[in-house]
Amino acid sequence: MSQHLHLNDALPQIYALADDFRKEGERADSEGIAPKASLEQLHARGLLHITHSASLGGPDGSLKGKQPELFLNMLRAICRADSAAGHCFQLHNHALWQLEEIGTPEQIELFVKPALQKCSIFSAVGSEPGRVNMYEMKTRAQRVDGGWLVNGVKNFVTNGTIADLILTSVALEGVEGYLDNLQIMLIRPDMPGVTWDDAWYQPHGMRGARSPIMRLENVFVPDNHLLGEPGAFARQRWQGRFHLGFAANYLGTSEGLFDWYLEYQRGRNKGNDPYTQLRVGEVKMKLDAAAAMFESAIQSWRHSDVVQAELRSMSAKSTAAHTAFDALQSVLLSAGATAQFEEHPLGRTVRNIETFVVHAGHDRTAQIIGQAQLGASFDSTLQR
Repeated sequence: MSQHLHLNDALPQIYALADDFRKEGERADSEGIAPKASLEQLHARGLLHITHSASLGGPDGSLKGKQPELFLNMLRAICRADSAAGHCFQLHNHALWQLEEIGTPEQIELFVKPALQKCSIFSAVGSEPGRVNMYEMKTRAQRVDGGWLVNGVKNFVTNGTIADLILTSVALEGVEGYLDNLQIMLIRPDMPGVTWDDAWYQPHGMRGARSPIMRLENVFVPDNHLLGEPGAFARQRWQGRFHLGFAANYLGTSEGLFDWYLEYQRGRNKGNDPYTQLRVGEVKMKLDAAAAMFESAIQSWRHSDVVQAELRSMSAKSTAAHTAFDALQSVLLSAGATAQFEEHPLGRTVRNIETFVVHAGHDRTAQIIGQAQLGASFDSTLQR
């Protein structure tokens, strides 16, 4: 990956791959597999690893890098063709970003540098059944000689079926409070005691963004596989850095839906139909507003304090989510029933939006923004 990559170089390459992404997305959705071929195509063009810094030869495309718009707008462009592939790309780059920024020099040599030379995929997971909140883990790690024994169950492990490394959030046994016991551990899928249940993952949409269950039974994790100090993920407010990744997915998927809708209606000679014109105008205005909010939120990380940037990002995320649902309704009302036949991508896009937009807790987001406005206490890193 060249550190000289810029958005104007990357976007034409992604748009040139759009048809391939759509075909792979359709296949992945139908067969219930990850869209690995799409990620491999990105890697072949030097477009897979985006969030690592210039010091490692990267484009510094993370939200807090020199090109904060790069990764997010590349993600948005990928999602115009296939939102599931976009989510896989999103998780990989979020994990890569954490690895480099939090990792020790030894971990950079062990995990980051080798991954940048190949089509290596990363995952990160905090989710688990019955979790109280995003930081309090039921998966436990017990201290033993030379490392830790980990036991627990993690679900929604996106990229789990294709990942080389999973950044896994656990709680350290015998330590109270997530600011002191929340620990990220670097777990490899081939470690003894790691088992997978991909059959569990049977969602309505986003079927290609394979997110299986990972079971951990007395998994030995050596000391050099601990990422950062206990509580670092929460104290450094990492979750707040991820809001705009979801916004990019919602926005890009909606823009891809709109692109298809325009082409479909033109093919039906509906360009002069006043009701089609009305629906097109409605959707276009909402997309423009969501896009402006998204770009503004990216820039807020350059000019605002962290909490204000997080709040702005949360607004952009939920604005993009509501826009996705509104655009979907307008398209469905206008395009008609035949547009939902399998020969068209509309049905899959509908399912993907309906499934993924509810991944983030938009009621909780609105409550947090309200708390901030009213001067109450709040945590703008939370999604749920």
